[in-house]
Amino acid sequence: MTQARRSSLLRRHAGFRWLWVSRAISYIGDGIALIAFVLHVQGSGGSGTAVAGLLLAAALPSLLGPVAGSIADRVDRRRLMLGCELGQGVVYLAIAVFLPDYAVLLALVAVANVLARCFAPAASSSVPSLVPGEELVGANAWLGTALNLQVAFGGLLGGLLVAGVGVRWALAIDAASFLLSALALAKVPALPPVRDGTPVVSFARTVRDGIGFVATHAVARAVVVTLFVGVAFAAVDNVALVFLTRDELGGGSVAFGVVASAFGFGMLAASLVLTRWERLVTARTAFLGGWFLTAAGTLATGLGPAVAAVATAQWLGGVGNGSANVGGDTLIQRTVPVAMRGRVFGLTSTAAFLGSGLAYAIGGVLVDLMSPRAVFVAASAGVLAASIAGVFLLPRQRDEHIEEG
Repeated sequence: MTQARRSSLLRRHAGFRWLWVSRAISYIGDGIALIAFVLHVQGSGGSGTAVAGLLLAAALPSLLGPVAGSIADRVDRRRLMLGCELGQGVVYLAIAVFLPDYAVLLALVAVANVLARCFAPAASSSVPSLVPGEELVGANAWLGTALNLQVAFGGLLGGLLVAGVGVRWALAIDAASFLLSALALAKVPALPPVRDGTPVVSFARTVRDGIGFVATHAVARAVVVTLFVGVAFAAVDNVALVFLTRDELGGGSVAFGVVASAFGFGMLAASLVLTRWERLVTARTAFLGGWFLTAAGTLATGLGPAVAAVATAQWLGGVGNGSANVGGDTLIQRTVPVAMRGRVFGLTSTAAFLGSGLAYAIGGVLVDLMSPRAVFVAASAGVLAASIAGVFLLPRQRDEHIEEG
């Protein structure tokens, strides 16, 4: 494939292009909403616990990953994605209009994120239906750029909008983003469920079958286990980074913002590179190499002598994280049967949530007991152990291409 053909993946596959446009719009809107919510709760006199409760309400629906994946495997995925986007738009518009009290706000945020969790496995499992198998690395890298735009720019836009037009209008803009996303999705072809020839079973049986499949499928099991263990250590970064930047290095709020955003720009860089040179990297290499780079970035963060060095280390860790995300998604898409992909992707999101939840639970305790630098060094050892485990868990054979049904 020539360089020109590689760079035109979005132009050549209209269905995938519109899925990417939908994801980019929706992700940026999510970044705006998150900052608006945090600023609203904190500015209304909310404590740190109140802000943590808001973030928990947004994250808890990830536990429903197996259920969300089972839904994606049983229905038309385009219709499911359309319903989820329109539903989120209605929820966020209601929040923007009424700005409800804290308890109702938490409930509405949780409802919106249940819809988001149902969308995610449907989108990830649809990619092989929209692009050829040999282009999955590039396609997943393009979707990675959409997510990384949120990490790199969503928060910045959210802060600017809240400062410029207020919380209500920032949330109204987020609500409008879901309508625009739905309009883009309407141009994606129908994505009906694929039957594998087995009899239709109950929904509960569908969920159990998905969990059982991951337990016995070598690639899916390796991705889920490596993801859980790796995130359980790597996500300690989110707790310790502010203490390292401000207390150990004497940086202010701007310095912390620069360091935190460097990770997102690293993820974006990895995705952009893989969109153009996807043929040079196998999915296995992208996944495992990404985790080794994440371990290196975590260690370099803990050893960094100045803010600039820490920002560079965070960028390196972001490159690793972005690469691992693309590699993991591609491995699942290439080796998991079509009828089972939604459930497997649902379980990967649950594994990531459980890993990050464990990291947040122990991260604060570790920072209190150890120096921030020591926390990063210990975390890097854990990520390295997860990376090495992944080498042995993940089969070495060439990626298997499963035909779309």
